[in-house]
Amino acid sequence: TAVPYAEAGSGNESITRFFMALGYDARQPVTMTLYLGPLSYFIIKDLEVDLERIMNFGFSLIRPISKLVLYTLVFFHDYIPNYGVVLILFAVIIRVLTNPLTKKSAVSTQKMQLVQPKVKALQEKYKGNPQKLNQEMRALWKAEGVNPLGGCLPMLIQMPVLFALFIVFRTTIELRDQPFILWVTDLSAPDVVYTLPFSIPLYGNGVTILAIIMGLTMFIQQKISGAGTNPQQKPMMYMMSGMFFLIFNQFP
Repeated sequence: TAVPYAEAGSGNESITRFFMALGYDARQPVTMTLYLGPLSYFIIKDLEVDLERIMNFGFSLIRPISKLVLYTLVFFHDYIPNYGVVLILFAVIIRVLTNPLTKKSAVSTQKMQLVQPKVKALQEKYKGNPQKLNQEMRALWKAEGVNPLGGCLPMLIQMPVLFALFIVFRTTIELRDQPFILWVTDLSAPDVVYTLPFSIPLYGNGVTILAIIMGLTMFIQQKISGAGTNPQQKPMMYMMSGMFFLIFNQFP
């Protein structure tokens, strides 16, 4: 019996369950076909028994995007026989496609920073009258052409794609035992070059080069792009670099 996705309660489109009722001390021959093999979307899809629906591609909004990501990666791999290079190329494509959104978010953030002195003046002037303050704030944003959510919305639009990437990398078998360069011999696992004799919270006990490179480049990028940022916000930016480094150290 195929349980629908809504009842499955997970990222699977369906979960297959089998029920067979037998009377006391009864016998009944049963013939079935079992699949014992890798959980590869393309292999089980070719069986043409809807078995691919058990693949965890996320909930209904994310699932089509996850499938598109998987098909795109496999397509590129047909021409570039190195999944590491394919992932870099895919990241560049995503970066180019989302650049207008990123640029719009940065411009909106800069506008909000420029208008902050006027916002503080209004807050001081109408601190005892919140209704009037909201009215004047809306008028100020309209006059300055500023949207308070303008810096967040472009980033939120990208979230489904990022979730889909995470799901595909975690679920599919295509990256298993796939080498990249030098010490990176399996893209489905962290590139551990040294194992510590103790474990650090969030970080784990494996030292990975790619996580270190990511943390350093993120720190440098934020230091350059945040040259005109409010000094009070800079510690938070640098803290994010450290948190991402700790968290992604255990990721493939």
